[in-house]
Amino acid sequence: MDTDKLISKFCQAVRNALDQSGLSRGSRLVVAVSGGPDSLALLHALCRIGPELGLSLHGAHLNHALRGQASDADAEFVSETFDRLGIPLAVDKADVAAAQRLHRLSLEEAARQVRLGFLARVMAEQDADAVAVGHTHDDQAETVLLHLIRGSGLTGIRGMQTKSTLNIDENMVTLVRPLLDVTREETEEFCRAIGVAPRLDESNLSSQMTRNRVRLELLPLMTSINPGVKDALVRLSRNVALDLALIERTVDQAAAIVVSQGDQAVKIDRQGFALLDPSVQHHLLRRAVLMAKPEVTDLTESHVQAMIRLISGPAGRSLDLPARLRFSVSYAEAIIGDRDRSRSPLPELHGETRLSVPGETSVGEWRVTVTTTTPSSSEPGVFSGLGQESRGCLTAHFDADALAGPLIVRPRRVGDRFQPLGMEGSKKLQDFMIDSRMQRESRDRAPLVVAERGIAWVAGKRIAEWARIREDTRRVLRIEFTMTDEPGPRPEQAGEVT
Repeated sequence: MDTDKLISKFCQAVRNALDQSGLSRGSRLVVAVSGGPDSLALLHALCRIGPELGLSLHGAHLNHALRGQASDADAEFVSETFDRLGIPLAVDKADVAAAQRLHRLSLEEAARQVRLGFLARVMAEQDADAVAVGHTHDDQAETVLLHLIRGSGLTGIRGMQTKSTLNIDENMVTLVRPLLDVTREETEEFCRAIGVAPRLDESNLSSQMTRNRVRLELLPLMTSINPGVKDALVRLSRNVALDLALIERTVDQAAAIVVSQGDQAVKIDRQGFALLDPSVQHHLLRRAVLMAKPEVTDLTESHVQAMIRLISGPAGRSLDLPARLRFSVSYAEAIIGDRDRSRSPLPELHGETRLSVPGETSVGEWRVTVTTTTPSSSEPGVFSGLGQESRGCLTAHFDADALAGPLIVRPRRVGDRFQPLGMEGSKKLQDFMIDSRMQRESRDRAPLVVAERGIAWVAGKRIAEWARIREDTRRVLRIEFTMTDEPGPRPEQAGEVT
């Protein structure tokens, strides 16, 4: 192919991608340029088609300060390039290594987050419509393969989109990728055709980076088996994108019903979640994680499976997620929030509250209902002595005579002991909570039902052996804890079992 045709074909590919992204004529674009062949080819192509599309261009270059003088030379090269083209340029320098240590990230992820934050700021400062980045067909294949290796699920296998919007440090950044249909070889050919010499980033040759190992070691091996493996990976991503478009419309509808977002956490209604199709559940959890922290990129299918198990199980458990998020489960909802600021899913519990027996009592954000009945009219399964839990509601049955005297709800105290169901002797309540895997933040908030004989029930966990229903039980006491939206007043009086 002669030079003119090669240049024309390349520019047409960029023009088609911009049309596909939905950017209107006259858009203002920030162009991210590292100095390598991909971003340099993109910059020159945009300069060539910019006048006919009415594009207004502004450059952005971040010096990652990872390669010493070589990084500084890249920044100088990019500045000179923009000067020759007469395009304004924003340049900044960041200590990526310090960000890596501070946020406990891989070097690749730290560089990505710092870079995206810089591009978001430049886009906001320039009031731009989008940031154009030089990701190619090869980058897409590598991305899909990396996500397959990590077990990222369909969202990861979809790979990069021609246009996507992220929330970075409270700044929205819209990325357009006009080169996803262009190979890395083609960007190098375009640079040679227009007579520019890109910079070489020697760190791209290091096998210490995971992506580099995929590019330099794994993909060549796969290509020896299937020469068209890169095209196959990109086709896979496109097919998955078609299916995900339908799934995500369904997830949109479900999220509007069962997901709510506050200032510090995303909450999922457990009862509504349980009614969803398993496929929708998986994708909704991924959506909720991104709502909590949009920059999360390493959520795997194993994380999602673990979240499914927790949200379907008992309250009081939690799971640490990537990007220092924590997924915790209360009785009515699951909560995704910052790990460093996360609190127990259980409401606070202060002092003692005496229960009305029978009757209804407000205990903080709990509503406690106590009823008495006879064994013959009791609910099925109560003779097992096991407490029952439904989302937002805890229920247990007891021998009413064993719980004679006033009943109190309170949090734990130093020195508390408890005889769990099935155990001959008692043990420290602290040990029971640890053995039953109650998260540390919930231990001071777990409601205890206490009678004259001692702790009759660690609500949500287990009743006491001495309080269980027996063959000679004459009356059954049913106690139910239900979460309420607002704390209620404490009762002035409460009765005893009569």
